[in-house]
Amino acid sequence: MPDFGSLFSANANNMKASTIRELLKLTQKPDIISFAGGLPAPDVFPVEDLRAAANIVFDRDARKALQYGTTEGDDGLRDELIKFESKQGVTIKKDNLLVVSASQQALDIVAKLFLDPGDYVIAGRPTYLGALQAIQSYSAKVLGIPFTDAQDGFDMQALEKRYAEAIAAGKKIKYIYVIPDFQNPAGFCWSLEKRQALLDFAYETGLPILEDSPYREIRFIGDPIPSMFQLDQDGANKGVVINLKTFSKILAPGTRMGWIMAAPALISKFVVAKQAMDLCTNVFTQMWLAEYMRTGKLDGVIASTREKYRVKRTMMTDALRKYMPNRDDIRWTEPEGGLFLWVTMPSFIDTDKLLLKAIERKVAFVAGSGFYIDEPEHNSMRMNFSYSSLDQIEEGVKRLGAVVAEAIREHEKA
Repeated sequence: MPDFGSLFSANANNMKASTIRELLKLTQKPDIISFAGGLPAPDVFPVEDLRAAANIVFDRDARKALQYGTTEGDDGLRDELIKFESKQGVTIKKDNLLVVSASQQALDIVAKLFLDPGDYVIAGRPTYLGALQAIQSYSAKVLGIPFTDAQDGFDMQALEKRYAEAIAAGKKIKYIYVIPDFQNPAGFCWSLEKRQALLDFAYETGLPILEDSPYREIRFIGDPIPSMFQLDQDGANKGVVINLKTFSKILAPGTRMGWIMAAPALISKFVVAKQAMDLCTNVFTQMWLAEYMRTGKLDGVIASTREKYRVKRTMMTDALRKYMPNRDDIRWTEPEGGLFLWVTMPSFIDTDKLLLKAIERKVAFVAGSGFYIDEPEHNSMRMNFSYSSLDQIEEGVKRLGAVVAEAIREHEKA
């Protein structure tokens, strides 16, 4: 095959393979207990109800389902999404809504619309790898902002300082990317005060907020906190928040279906950007999901998912307390929802290297360095608790604890 490397665009040369996707290839062996992927528990998928909804679509309207559709999305699905969001306290109309092929496409659409080479996006340290990939693929950079020790959102003083320094240095900042509900990778939830503070910052600077909400409905402890989209809508209503949602975590990731909520003027621009990507999202899947949502059973699936994940999260944190070396410099988040928790190791442990040892012991995680663009930290890891069984969580954390204990002994001998 010819080498076309010299013909690749600058954007293509900036694209990075997903650390997590590459790692998953190494952890597919059945004897490895993997806490690496962001996989939902397959036993929450309502297989028979989804099968019945698919059959109804084929029986009633197969030819429409197999035809092209509009870029904006199927009207039936958008009607159901409007009802769904209304139950969450969010009021939208169809011109506030764009159906997309899951939230990863939405991240790419937003980056495509806003970013020129050399531009900056404000994001947390650490933050979601898929968002970093989208930003990098358009030759843009990240202005990383640390979170508070209380893990309730950005350190706002650091944000204001870093923003002022960046503007003074002539850097162009285009938007703010956040995951306020059970952040990926760390698992913590932004407080109401920090959400409002970031919204106020957006009002002052004129920057839009890209609020990624794949886990918002998967809260299994405590009461929901209004999204930034909702806070803006219920307050100044300046339309500065772009909200992303997906069926991947509340129903099934194989649907590859999500939606963007934003001001109508932005939705119109996103539609044009999406047309160059795929013309329209899979029409059959849209009609299939709309039919399923009409049954009213999605709320029950979400409730069941919450309870299953609450039990699994508790099992994992209990196992960490039981099997990890008892040291002040080993700590972890205890999320109130979502799929992940974040473990911080002693500064002398490099989790990129530790991962190789862990895989030898048949257990896997995601090294934390992959969740940074600027100055990665190497002594942390992301662990997924949603996919593995309770027995696998117990045994996997036991294996991991032994790997960490061995790394500490080796360091102390050196």
